[in-house]
Amino acid sequence: MSHYRKALFPIHIYQTHIKENELIKDELSNNIDKYVKDKSLKIPDGWLTDSLQTSYEYHSINIELFDSNSIVHDYYMKYLFKIFDKPVELNIKEMWFNYYSNGEYQEPHHHIDGSSINNNQSHFSCIHYLKFNGNIHEPAIFVDPLSLIRAHSVELDSNNYNERYIPNVREGSLLMFPSYLEHYVRKNAPTPDDPRVTIAFNIVLTKYGDDDGN
Repeated sequence: MSHYRKALFPIHIYQTHIKENELIKDELSNNIDKYVKDKSLKIPDGWLTDSLQTSYEYHSINIELFDSNSIVHDYYMKYLFKIFDKPVELNIKEMWFNYYSNGEYQEPHHHIDGSSINNNQSHFSCIHYLKFNGNIHEPAIFVDPLSLIRAHSVELDSNNYNERYIPNVREGSLLMFPSYLEHYVRKNAPTPDDPRVTIAFNIVLTKYGDDDGN
């Protein structure tokens, strides 16, 4: 009898680098800075961080920054279509910026709790590191959704198990992950002259594969 060991039900995270990051920064940075300096952005209800600047609930701002900017939208779509192994049709359901400059953090959360801007569940979520200094800024950290169960068990390959995954990102990195995957950002050092700025967005697949089911 042969013996083998197989990892079941893997969770995939896709990571790439956006070569046009500087062009996207040129398109977005001045307007993002304008809204941040205005200091009128409020933290959404339920968010535990106390000083993060985000456009998450500001639909008109996000339309101005992203929906009306076909150049930025087209750059993202170009990279998204390269991810999948079959023909897909997809929609970006919402997009917003997060701006960290004063020691902010983001509590553990996922993107399928029904509180999305357009009240639509998403299949995948993305983080684009528009401005990021790896020497001082914190990346998003992903949490194993079975970590509470596994805390009371022993893995066959326990030496290689870690309930947290910290991706090695840099400015221009783009991450795509299942929207159910919990993630958070540790407290950043105060960096008023060198902010950490990310663009986050959710994706819904409307078609996966061709008409023949392939």
